[in-house]
Amino acid sequence: MGLGFQIDLRFVFKLGVDSNRYMLMDPNEEMRSMKAHKAHYDTLHFITDSMQGIQERCVCGQRLLRERAPAEVYDYLPGKRFFTCKEYKDDGMHYRQPWVCAVEEELGFMKTRLKNCEEHKSLVVKLEVENQELKAEVEKLIARVSELEYGA
Repeated sequence: MGLGFQIDLRFVFKLGVDSNRYMLMDPNEEMRSMKAHKAHYDTLHFITDSMQGIQERCVCGQRLLRERAPAEVYDYLPGKRFFTCKEYKDDGMHYRQPWVCAVEEELGFMKTRLKNCEEHKSLVVKLEVENQELKAEVEKLIARVSELEYGA
């Protein structure tokens, strides 16, 4: 072989790798294959990471359907509900999310938003009180300035 280096075949066989395939692997092809696999797994990661709350559309662009599982499939929990992509295939590239999980996540998001709104509301009330105090102080200062201008 013209690879320019020697491979210890005892080590290759110990790993359980096919020695012919290992020796004939083109480094450029291996790099392309590795990058393609990495891109695929990154995409799967992004898709699973985006499955939070109640989605309107799948990542493929199709709308999500609300479906019920037949009683035979889940005999312990008949009629389990899902948000499922219209073009669903079990390849990890489409959404099929249990209804309960989506609703729980959405409620969690809403609780967080409500907490943030309450914090903003308390800040607004505090700022309104401070604004009224500053207005009263400005009016006192205006009265004092006009008293000093015309009184002197």
